[in-house]
This record gives sequence, structure tokens and C-alpha cells, in this order.
Amino acid sequence: MKRFFILLAVITLAALSITAFAQRAKDAEVLYHRGVQLEEVKGELKEAIAVYEKLLKEFVNVRPIAAQALLRMGICYEKLGQKESQAAYQRILRDFADQAGIVAQARVRLAALAGTAAATSGPTMAVRRVWAGPEADAMGQVSPDGRFVSFTDWETGDLAIHDLATGQNRRITDKGTWAASQEFADLSVPSPDSKHIAYSWYNSDGSYDLRIIGLDGSRPRVLRAAGDGVVGLDPMAWSPDGRHLLAEFLKTDGTHDMTLVAVGDSSTRLIKATGKDSAPTAVFSPDGRYIAWAAKEGLSLLELQTGRESPLVPDPTQHRVLGWTPDGKHLLFSSDRSGSTDVWLTAVADGKGAGEPELVKKGFNGQPLGFTRAGAFYYAVSNIVRDVHIAELDPASGSVVSPPQPVSRRWVGITRNPDWSPDGRFLAYIRDPTPNDSVIVIRSTGTGEERELQVGKTRIGLGLRWAPDGNAIVVPGFEPGKGWSMLRVDVQTGQATSLMPLPLAAGSIPRFDLSPDGRTIFYVNTPDPPNANRLQLLARDLQSARETEVIQKPGLYWVSVSPDGRRLVIGAQEDQSLVLRVMPATGGEARELVRIDGKEANYRVWPSWTPDGRYVLFVKGLYGRATRNVQVWRVAAEGGDPQRLGLTVDDLWWLRLHPDGRRVAIGTWKGNTEVWVMENFLPPSKVAK
Repeated sequence: MKRFFILLAVITLAALSITAFAQRAKDAEVLYHRGVQLEEVKGELKEAIAVYEKLLKEFVNVRPIAAQALLRMGICYEKLGQKESQAAYQRILRDFADQAGIVAQARVRLAALAGTAAATSGPTMAVRRVWAGPEADAMGQVSPDGRFVSFTDWETGDLAIHDLATGQNRRITDKGTWAASQEFADLSVPSPDSKHIAYSWYNSDGSYDLRIIGLDGSRPRVLRAAGDGVVGLDPMAWSPDGRHLLAEFLKTDGTHDMTLVAVGDSSTRLIKATGKDSAPTAVFSPDGRYIAWAAKEGLSLLELQTGRESPLVPDPTQHRVLGWTPDGKHLLFSSDRSGSTDVWLTAVADGKGAGEPELVKKGFNGQPLGFTRAGAFYYAVSNIVRDVHIAELDPASGSVVSPPQPVSRRWVGITRNPDWSPDGRFLAYIRDPTPNDSVIVIRSTGTGEERELQVGKTRIGLGLRWAPDGNAIVVPGFEPGKGWSMLRVDVQTGQATSLMPLPLAAGSIPRFDLSPDGRTIFYVNTPDPPNANRLQLLARDLQSARETEVIQKPGLYWVSVSPDGRRLVIGAQEDQSLVLRVMPATGGEARELVRIDGKEANYRVWPSWTPDGRYVLFVKGLYGRATRNVQVWRVAAEGGDPQRLGLTVDDLWWLRLHPDGRRVAIGTWKGNTEVWVMENFLPPSKVAK
């Protein structure tokens, strides 16, 4: 008996020890993900380092997580251009030899750092942040003289420049407020002499112009307007002599053309038809002889005089052209050929590759903004924070019983688009581990247990709806080379089945809803060419594939189906207002429900019905770079005065009521952009004098 109690005590102590370690591992993981959020989502590298240091101090015995934290800390130091990165990697080799995977990564990074130092043999490479804040933007490029970065001022939609010396912003166009006009500047590129900017302009009728404007206050000039089969025009690069623009034309059939547009007479010349594949970055060589871009098979060069195209760097992985060095002898590009997305440099001579690419920098998730003549490379990092919360309301009064609480404390900044199952037992939402990867999470409302559904290599767009039988999720999915489609994802197996193709105009987002019986998808369709005055709401029968037009409405934004499936709420921009209307699901008169002045209109939050079908929820709060104090309102479906509820949420994006009418799932979205510069990474001989 004594031996039994001793054995029992030993087992109990062992169990307690295992439980305690499991809790410490969980706490360490929470701290680790907090550091990753600061590093990758918010770009606060010094704050992330402090979190990793705390983890190493308090949880060094949780070796797998501690080793990962030390690796991330080294990466942060690399991004800051600080030598402490080497010490972090060397500590991994010394103290965490049992963590083979982390050790291998540390060795690669140490070798890369040693290689970079040997290659430069000059000033230490520096990576520093030059612009951050709510106004920072990634839609433009740096001027060749290094004085400014062009961007879109999303408070108004105007084209603007950010002075890199003074930090001041100046609008170049003056379109007025969003309430006055929904037009805006899109992608922009400064000219070689830094005196003009070429940019794409979105018009209120849904068309695009390719325009040029001077920084001296002169009026913009339309270089090419949409039409003749072209629906979108994006400037990519100026020729070095400033006489031509390389632009990407999106055509009505969804294919892309790289086109040379003469600045003088607007004449065009087809350079390359790239099919369904967009070429997001293409650049001229400094001597104007070649154009380089990322094709499917790798980096490619085209000689303008002869039209001869030749491969430069075979690379079947994810890759992108970042820029041509000012002396024209090297091309900078990104690639995940080594397992992570890194920056590489390859030599070019007479239109051919000259040697193997050299690793320049480990870790890169930026949008290229171009080179200056001094050899500094600018890029932008867009940080998007999306989170799902749950709040509780009093259905009668609309007052808040319990304020919003995050659904997950493990995943921060990467969750979105929640929806309740028909029986209310589960909450589904989307988690985005990377910008090009999406996972569907199914969470039990009773136990909090979660499981994940990996939908192949499909990127899931905005929107998620449960099928009425509770056995599947319906989401919009995008596959490279195939485009958008509506998918039915089995909640047990994760098997995805295409329900229908989803035609989307360039830059559009999926706007749809599912009927309560699961037989019909209602979606907003943009005619070819896109025209805001001819937007259609279509109903597609999923069994017969037959489509019928429910209504054609200028400025149509979104649709929401009532719980009984008999009515629709549609939202559209009308006379500088956002107007909600109720109409029969089969078509007919659309009766005005509420009109929201443009100064308070928020076009990104879709309306939703209460489970009993009596009310429609909507919001007020103008969309901008940051949307604060978004108010939730409701209006009776039969009409009447709107009632403001007690729920006010910053950066609100998504609302879904639980079938009990009390709990509400909330999606928030907050974005910020940082502009960084990479300097002293080119040998002196590769920098133009």
C-alpha cells in the first residue's frame, strides 16, 4: 500500500509538471504571436524585439518557441540594418543545436550576411523607415531625384506627393471630397526629370483614364481613355528619355497587354500580350534598350528595337522584378526560391544574364517603389490588421449588454468575415496566414474548440456564408490563371467545389449573398466594359445555371437577402448619398428605406437583416484611411425612422447577427502603410555617378 501511494504521488507530480509545462508553452506561444504581430503586421520592429527578449527571458526552457523567437529577433535586427542579427543567429547555433530546422535557417542567414558584407566591402547596408502614418500609401513610386514619393491621398482620392526631406504632403489634383465625387487617383509614376507624374484615374462612370500632370500646378492631360476594348490602364514605367510610357491595359475579355504609349501624340504600340496573367512590375533598362518583367517561367527581357524576347533568370517560384540598378548592369528582383521571399541581384550584359543571382537581403514582403539615381531602393510595406470580435446586444432596445471581445487571442490581426451557422452552434471565419493564403476556421460556440479547413491554394475573397443545411461554407475564391468563382466548401472534409464563375471587373470585390434555401446566389455584375451606370444585380439558379436580372441600378454596391428569402436590401450611391432600398427577390419596385448623406456614408459595410426579418442593420461613418466611431443603426424593413443602437466600433467592416438576435459577430479592418529605403547594398561600381 505504501508503494502504491508513493507511485500515485509520483504520477500526480508528473501530471502536474506536464500540465504546468503545457501552460507555459501556451503562454510562450501567445507572447510569440504578439511579437510576430508587432513585426509583420504593424512593422514595429524595436517593440517586437522587446517582446522576443521577454519571451527568451521567461520561457527559454520552452525550446521550440524560444528558438523561433530568437530567429525572429535576428530578422528584426536585419531589417533595421543592425549587426546584432549575427549575434542572435550565432546564439541559435550555440544554445539551440537540438532545433534542427531553426538552426538550418540561422546558418543560411549567417551565410547571407557574410556574403553581403564581402560583396559590398564598403558602407554597411542600411534599411530604414522613411514614412509611416495614416496618410502613407503604396500606390506610387519614388522620384528619380529622390525628393518625393507619389501617392494617393485617400482622405479625398487625390493624387499627391510626400516630400522625403520635409515630411510634408501636397495634393497635385483637387477633386473635392468623397461626398462630392467618388473619383480617385490609382497607380502613379514620376517622370525621369521628376517634374511630371503619370497616373491612372478612376472616373465616376466606372471608366479609367491614363493621365499626366505637372508638379507646377498645370492641368492634367488625358493621355489615353478607356474604350475600344480596354477597361483599365495602369502606368508601369517611363522610358529614360521621357518620350514614352509603358502601361498595362486590361481588356474586356480579362486579358492584359503591355503597351507603349507615346507621350507626345498618345499613339500606342503593343509590346507583349500577357494573357490572363498580369505583369505587376515592368521596368526599362537605363539605356532604354530593354524592358524587364516577371513572366511565368522567370525574369524575361525584351529588346525594343528588334522585339526579341529572351529569358534572363529561370525561376518557376513566386518572383517579381523590383528595379534596374542605375548603371544598368544589374536587375533587382524578389523570389521565394530559397524557401522565403528574399531580395536577389542578377548581372545583365547585352540582354543576357551574366552569372548566378546573388542574395542581397533575406526577408521581403514589400511593394517596389523604384530606384533613385543615387542607387537607393524604395519599397512600401502594407500592414493590414483584421480581427473578429463578438458583442452582445439587447434585441429590444439595441443597447450593448457585453462589449466586443476578440474571438481569438492566438491569432491577432489576421481574422475576418465571420458568419454564424444556421443553428447558431458554430462561428466560421477566415484566417489569412499570409497575403496569398487563406484558411477557414470553424469555432464551436459552446466549447470554443476550433478546427481549420485548408482550401488548396485558393485565396478567399471578401464574404463568407453558411449553406442552409449547415454542412458547407460558400465563399468567393481566386485561383491564379482561373480567376474568381463561388466555392462550396464541405465543413467536414474541406473539399471545395465550384458553384459558378464569378465575373469581376479589375479592382472590384465580390458582392453577393446566398438565398436561405441555398439554391440561388445573388451577385452584383459589372458589364463589359465596366460602367457604374449599368451595374446589374443578377440571380443565378445553382441547379440550372440560369441567370436572371433582378435590377439594373447605377452606383449599385451590395445586396442582402431577407431570412425568408422573399426580399432584398440593395445599397447604391445616388446623388452623393448612400441609399438603401427594399425590393422583392424576384424583381420589381425598389422602395427607398433610408438615405444616408455622403458625409456619413460608409460603402464598405454591407447591410444585414435581423433574424426575425423585422429590421435592417446599417452603419454611418465615412470610409477613409482610418474609420473611427462607426455607428450601428437599424431601420424597420417596412419603413420608419432609423434608430441608433448602442454599438459603436472603430474600423468596422463586417456585421453578422446570431440566430438568437442577441450576439453579433463583428469584423474590423485597419490598414497602414510604411515606406522603407534600402541603401548601401550596391558595390560602388554599380551605382551611377
